[in-house]
Amino acid sequence: MNGFTFDGVHSDDLGVIVNKKNVPMSPPVNGRTQTIDGFDGAWDYGVSYDPREIDLECTIFKTEKRTMKDNLRQIVKAFNPRKGAKKLVFDDEPDKCYFARLDAQVPLEQKGQMGTFTIELVCPERPHTYGTDERIGTFSNDLNTSHEGTHVAKPTLTITHNGGEGAVTLTRNDGNILELALSSSSPSGEYVIDCTEYTIQKNGEPAYQYVTGDYFEMDEGENSFVNSGNISQVKIAFRDTWI
Repeated sequence: MNGFTFDGVHSDDLGVIVNKKNVPMSPPVNGRTQTIDGFDGAWDYGVSYDPREIDLECTIFKTEKRTMKDNLRQIVKAFNPRKGAKKLVFDDEPDKCYFARLDAQVPLEQKGQMGTFTIELVCPERPHTYGTDERIGTFSNDLNTSHEGTHVAKPTLTITHNGGEGAVTLTRNDGNILELALSSSSPSGEYVIDCTEYTIQKNGEPAYQYVTGDYFEMDEGENSFVNSGNISQVKIAFRDTWI
Protein backbone atom coordinates (compact mmCIF):
# COMPACT_ATOMS: atom_id res chain seq x y z
CA MET A 1 0.00 0.00 0.00
CA ASN A 2 2.84 2.41 -0.83
CA GLY A 3 1.60 3.60 -4.18
CA PHE A 4 -0.12 6.81 -5.18
CA THR A 5 -2.60 8.19 -7.68
CA PHE A 6 -1.80 11.53 -9.32
CA ASP A 7 -4.36 13.21 -11.56
CA GLY A 8 -6.15 9.88 -11.98
CA VAL A 9 -3.04 7.83 -12.92
CA HIS A 10 -1.82 5.17 -10.47
CA SER A 11 1.89 4.59 -9.92
CA ASP A 12 1.47 0.87 -10.75
CA ASP A 13 0.45 1.83 -14.29
CA LEU A 14 3.79 3.60 -14.69
CA GLY A 15 5.99 0.79 -13.37
CA VAL A 16 6.85 2.81 -10.25
CA ILE A 17 7.47 1.60 -6.70
CA VAL A 18 7.52 4.20 -3.92
CA ASN A 19 10.42 3.40 -1.58
CA LYS A 20 9.97 6.34 0.75
CA LYS A 21 7.75 9.38 0.98
CA ASN A 22 8.17 12.56 2.98
CA VAL A 23 4.78 14.15 3.68
CA PRO A 24 4.99 16.69 6.54
CA MET A 25 2.00 16.60 8.88
CA SER A 26 1.48 20.34 8.36
CA PRO A 27 2.59 23.02 5.91
CA PRO A 28 5.53 25.22 6.96
CA VAL A 29 4.51 27.91 9.44
CA ASN A 30 5.45 31.49 8.59
CA GLY A 31 5.45 33.55 11.79
CA ARG A 32 4.87 37.29 11.39
CA THR A 33 6.62 39.16 14.20
CA GLN A 34 8.26 42.56 14.61
CA THR A 35 11.02 43.38 17.08
CA ILE A 36 11.44 46.87 18.53
CA ASP A 37 14.71 48.15 19.94
CA GLY A 38 14.60 48.45 23.71
CA PHE A 39 11.58 46.16 24.17
CA ASP A 40 11.62 42.52 25.21
CA GLY A 41 10.21 39.97 22.82
CA ALA A 42 8.35 40.98 19.67
CA TRP A 43 4.96 42.05 18.39
CA ASP A 44 3.09 38.96 17.23
CA TYR A 45 0.99 39.46 14.08
CA GLY A 46 0.01 35.81 13.82
CA VAL A 47 1.06 33.17 11.32
CA SER A 48 0.36 32.03 7.79
CA TYR A 49 1.03 28.69 6.11
CA ASP A 50 3.59 28.40 3.33
CA PRO A 51 3.32 25.84 0.49
CA ARG A 52 3.72 22.24 1.65
CA GLU A 53 6.53 20.24 0.03
CA ILE A 54 6.24 16.49 -0.62
CA ASP A 55 9.10 14.21 -1.75
CA LEU A 56 8.63 10.74 -3.26
CA GLU A 57 11.69 8.49 -3.55
CA CYS A 58 10.89 5.96 -6.28
CA THR A 59 12.20 3.02 -8.26
CA ILE A 60 11.05 2.49 -11.83
CA PHE A 61 11.19 -0.70 -13.91
CA LYS A 62 10.40 -1.73 -17.43
CA THR A 63 6.96 -3.24 -17.97
CA GLU A 64 5.50 -5.58 -20.57
CA LYS A 65 4.37 -2.63 -22.67
CA ARG A 66 7.19 -0.11 -22.16
CA THR A 67 10.90 0.15 -21.42
CA MET A 68 12.07 1.73 -18.19
CA LYS A 69 12.89 5.03 -19.88
CA ASP A 70 9.55 5.07 -21.70
CA ASN A 71 7.85 4.61 -18.32
CA LEU A 72 9.88 7.51 -16.96
CA ARG A 73 8.75 9.68 -19.85
CA GLN A 74 5.17 8.77 -18.95
CA ILE A 75 5.91 9.89 -15.37
CA VAL A 76 7.20 13.24 -16.64
CA LYS A 77 4.08 13.56 -18.79
CA ALA A 78 1.77 12.77 -15.87
CA PHE A 79 3.52 15.32 -13.64
CA ASN A 80 3.77 18.07 -16.27
CA PRO A 81 3.81 21.18 -14.03
CA ARG A 82 2.17 23.34 -16.68
CA LYS A 83 -1.08 21.52 -15.91
CA GLY A 84 -1.04 23.14 -12.47
CA ALA A 85 -1.70 21.47 -9.14
CA LYS A 86 -3.56 18.15 -9.39
CA LYS A 87 -5.04 15.74 -6.87
CA LEU A 88 -2.53 13.42 -5.17
CA VAL A 89 -3.84 10.43 -3.18
CA PHE A 90 -1.71 7.85 -1.36
CA ASP A 91 -2.80 4.21 -1.16
CA ASP A 92 -2.36 4.07 2.62
CA GLU A 93 -4.71 7.03 3.18
CA PRO A 94 -7.30 6.89 0.38
CA ASP A 95 -9.79 9.24 2.06
CA LYS A 96 -7.37 12.20 2.04
CA CYS A 97 -5.65 14.10 -0.75
CA TYR A 98 -3.25 16.91 -1.59
CA PHE A 99 -3.21 19.33 -4.52
CA ALA A 100 0.35 19.27 -5.81
CA ARG A 101 2.51 19.92 -8.85
CA LEU A 102 6.07 19.06 -9.84
CA ASP A 103 8.58 21.52 -8.37
CA ALA A 104 11.94 20.32 -9.73
CA GLN A 105 13.62 18.34 -12.48
CA VAL A 106 13.30 14.54 -12.23
CA PRO A 107 16.87 13.12 -12.12
CA LEU A 108 17.43 9.43 -12.91
CA GLU A 109 20.09 7.10 -11.52
CA GLN A 110 20.00 4.08 -13.82
CA LYS A 111 21.14 0.57 -12.90
CA GLY A 112 20.50 -1.89 -15.70
CA GLN A 113 16.77 -2.14 -16.41
CA MET A 114 15.76 -0.16 -13.33
CA GLY A 115 16.26 3.38 -12.14
CA THR A 116 15.83 5.44 -8.98
CA PHE A 117 14.69 9.04 -8.75
CA THR A 118 12.94 11.52 -6.47
CA ILE A 119 9.77 13.39 -7.38
CA GLU A 120 9.75 16.78 -5.64
CA LEU A 121 6.26 18.23 -5.32
CA VAL A 122 4.84 21.45 -3.93
CA CYS A 123 1.30 22.32 -2.85
CA PRO A 124 1.20 26.06 -3.66
CA GLU A 125 -2.36 27.39 -3.47
CA ARG A 126 -3.91 24.70 -1.29
CA PRO A 127 -1.21 23.65 1.19
CA HIS A 128 -3.40 21.66 3.56
CA THR A 129 -4.74 18.10 3.62
CA TYR A 130 -8.21 17.63 2.14
CA GLY A 131 -10.93 15.02 1.91
CA THR A 132 -10.64 13.04 -1.31
CA ASP A 133 -14.34 13.43 -2.07
CA GLU A 134 -16.08 16.77 -2.17
CA ARG A 135 -19.09 16.94 0.14
CA ILE A 136 -22.24 18.50 -1.29
CA GLY A 137 -25.51 19.59 0.30
CA THR A 138 -28.51 21.36 -1.24
CA PHE A 139 -31.23 23.15 0.71
CA SER A 140 -34.18 25.49 0.26
CA ASN A 141 -34.38 26.75 3.85
CA ASP A 142 -31.65 25.35 6.10
CA LEU A 143 -28.96 22.70 6.34
CA ASN A 144 -26.92 21.25 9.20
CA THR A 145 -23.65 19.59 8.23
CA SER A 146 -20.53 18.46 10.07
CA HIS A 147 -17.00 19.39 9.06
CA GLU A 148 -14.75 16.47 10.05
CA GLY A 149 -11.38 18.19 9.57
CA THR A 150 -9.21 20.09 12.06
CA HIS A 151 -8.74 23.24 9.96
CA VAL A 152 -11.35 25.59 8.50
CA ALA A 153 -13.11 24.41 5.35
CA LYS A 154 -13.88 27.02 2.69
CA PRO A 155 -17.03 26.10 0.76
CA THR A 156 -18.35 27.08 -2.64
CA LEU A 157 -21.95 28.29 -2.61
CA THR A 158 -24.17 28.09 -5.69
CA ILE A 159 -27.20 30.30 -5.03
CA THR A 160 -30.38 30.27 -7.10
CA HIS A 161 -31.62 33.84 -6.62
CA ASN A 162 -34.92 35.38 -7.66
CA GLY A 163 -33.66 38.97 -7.48
CA GLY A 164 -33.73 41.57 -4.72
CA GLU A 165 -32.65 41.14 -1.12
CA GLY A 166 -31.52 37.77 0.19
CA ALA A 167 -28.94 36.28 2.52
CA VAL A 168 -27.20 33.06 3.51
CA THR A 169 -26.13 32.77 7.15
CA LEU A 170 -23.57 30.34 8.60
CA THR A 171 -23.61 29.59 12.33
CA ARG A 172 -20.40 27.81 13.24
CA ASN A 173 -19.72 25.28 15.97
CA ASP A 174 -17.67 27.90 17.87
CA GLY A 175 -20.66 30.28 17.98
CA ASN A 176 -19.45 32.72 15.32
CA ILE A 177 -22.09 33.82 12.81
CA LEU A 178 -21.16 34.80 9.24
CA GLU A 179 -23.46 36.21 6.57
CA LEU A 180 -23.36 36.75 2.82
CA ALA A 181 -26.08 39.18 1.74
CA LEU A 182 -27.39 40.01 -1.72
CA SER A 183 -28.45 43.63 -2.19
CA SER A 184 -31.90 44.91 -3.14
CA SER A 185 -30.50 45.75 -6.59
CA SER A 186 -29.19 42.24 -7.25
CA PRO A 187 -30.79 40.72 -10.37
CA SER A 188 -32.06 37.17 -10.56
CA GLY A 189 -29.71 34.42 -11.65
CA GLU A 190 -27.27 31.81 -10.40
CA TYR A 191 -24.59 33.23 -8.10
CA VAL A 192 -21.43 31.21 -7.40
CA ILE A 193 -19.43 32.33 -4.37
CA ASP A 194 -16.07 30.55 -4.06
CA CYS A 195 -14.75 31.07 -0.54
CA THR A 196 -11.39 29.48 -1.42
CA GLU A 197 -10.64 31.67 -4.43
CA TYR A 198 -12.58 34.68 -3.03
CA THR A 199 -14.61 35.10 -6.20
CA ILE A 200 -18.27 35.99 -6.81
CA GLN A 201 -19.92 35.37 -10.17
CA LYS A 202 -23.43 35.58 -11.57
CA ASN A 203 -24.08 33.46 -14.63
CA GLY A 204 -20.31 33.30 -15.19
CA GLU A 205 -19.66 37.06 -14.90
CA PRO A 206 -18.14 39.01 -11.95
CA ALA A 207 -20.83 40.09 -9.46
CA TYR A 208 -18.96 41.50 -6.47
CA GLN A 209 -21.13 44.63 -6.43
CA TYR A 210 -24.23 42.66 -5.44
CA VAL A 211 -22.85 40.74 -2.43
CA THR A 212 -21.58 41.93 0.95
CA GLY A 213 -20.36 40.07 4.02
CA ASP A 214 -17.68 37.56 4.95
CA TYR A 215 -16.45 34.65 2.88
CA PHE A 216 -17.44 31.53 4.80
CA GLU A 217 -14.97 29.44 6.79
CA MET A 218 -16.56 26.35 8.33
CA ASP A 219 -15.36 25.39 11.80
CA GLU A 220 -14.57 21.86 12.93
CA GLY A 221 -17.80 20.15 13.98
CA GLU A 222 -21.41 21.20 13.37
CA ASN A 223 -22.15 24.05 10.94
CA SER A 224 -25.65 25.39 10.26
CA PHE A 225 -26.70 27.21 7.07
CA VAL A 226 -29.92 29.22 6.68
CA ASN A 227 -31.11 31.24 3.70
CA SER A 228 -33.64 34.07 3.70
CA GLY A 229 -35.23 36.59 1.37
CA ASN A 230 -35.56 35.93 -2.34
CA ILE A 231 -33.29 32.88 -2.46
CA SER A 232 -34.96 29.69 -3.64
CA GLN A 233 -32.07 27.22 -3.29
CA VAL A 234 -28.45 26.97 -2.14
CA LYS A 235 -25.89 24.26 -2.91
CA ILE A 236 -22.88 23.97 -0.58
CA ALA A 237 -19.75 22.12 -1.75
CA PHE A 238 -16.65 21.70 0.44
CA ARG A 239 -13.88 19.31 1.41
CA ASP A 240 -13.06 18.29 4.96
CA THR A 241 -9.78 20.08 5.64
CA TRP A 242 -6.92 19.24 8.00
CA ILE A 243 -3.94 21.46 8.81
